This record gives sequence, C-alpha cells and structure tokens, in this order.
Amino acid sequence: MHKITKQEKRRLTLFVLTFVFIIAFMCISIFPDWLKIMQNRHELEILEKDYEELLNTEESLKAEVEKLKNPEYVERYAKEKFLYTKPNEIIIRKTDTN
Repeated sequence: MHKITKQEKRRLTLFVLTFVFIIAFMCISIFPDWLKIMQNRHELEILEKDYEELLNTEESLKAEVEKLKNPEYVERYAKEKFLYTKPNEIIIRKTDTN
C-alpha cells in the first residue's frame, strides 16, 4: 500500500481548494444572469397573456365594426343605449316589477 506524503497532501489540498474556488466563482458570476433569465421568463408570460387578451379584444372590436356597418343595428343600438328617437316617435320602456 502506498503511503501519502505531506507534499502529496498539500498538492491535493491545493487542488481541491482551487477547484472549490473556481466552482464558487462560476456560481457567483452566473447567479445574476440566472436571475435576469428568470425575470425575463416571468415578464414573457405576462406579455403573452396580455397579447392573448389583446387578440380577443381585437376580434370583439372587429365583430362590433361589422355590426355597426348595418344601419338597422346602429338605429336599434342608438335607441336602446342613448334613448334616441326619430321625430314624432315615442319610446315606451317596459320595466320588470317583481
């Protein structure tokens, strides 16, 4: 069996300490980049949700534009929403009395 000398122990200790130092340095230098990547991923998720909501809003607005191209719809909408009437026209609203 081979006995380890003091010089070999020092070399091994120096090698291990150097290896640990290099690993620690790499971890410390990579950590801020890793945090930035995590923040970017979170921001990306939020932006993708916002994008989906905007697409849905766009679709509903396009549908509303198509409806507003119909004069009958515009007339009915104005009467219901803003209580507009034609000259000499009377609107009677029915209310629920439950």
